[in-house]
Amino acid sequence: MHNDGDEMNDDLSALWQTQPVSSIDLTAVKANLRSERKKQRVFMVVDSLALVPALYMLYTYWDKLTFTVQMINLFILVFAIPLLGYQLWLRRVAAFSKDTQTLDHLTQLTKQIKNNVKIAFITKHSAWSAIVFGAVFFAERYFSQEVPPEKLVRMSLIIAGISVIMIVWGVWAHKRQQRFERQLNTLQEMANHRP
Repeated sequence: MHNDGDEMNDDLSALWQTQPVSSIDLTAVKANLRSERKKQRVFMVVDSLALVPALYMLYTYWDKLTFTVQMINLFILVFAIPLLGYQLWLRRVAAFSKDTQTLDHLTQLTKQIKNNVKIAFITKHSAWSAIVFGAVFFAERYFSQEVPPEKLVRMSLIIAGISVIMIVWGVWAHKRQQRFERQLNTLQEMANHRP
């Protein structure tokens, strides 16, 4: 004896089984992984080189900085260097992937896109934290009264410009995070429908 709930489940099951199953375009997945490999290698170099000017500036001007500014910069470095290491580690999946079995491409691409979501999340939060550190730096310079007013005006314009860039960068990173999340969902669905 069937009740209404069983009949509904049977109907849903029949409907589910009649749904078309899209096949995985393994050539496209392989091409995406190859493209991702190149991008991740370039990003690894750019991420690593981005630290060089900051280290050079600190080395060159360390003696001219106040103790507070030195501590702010040390605090940033203490977090930036391990964060750089973490981002490089997240990029490794695609950057050092080998041409293996075709089905492994989908797995590797899925792992890298999952890591890209994390990288975009870090980038998004790095943007607003850079604005905060810029404001703290400016406040320290202003309240220390060691900087002439004309330099403060120039410094405020530079920090305002950098803040606008960071806002745009944060919005861009947020949109990338959302795009990677959608891409990850698509890849996971493809993997779930794999024969």
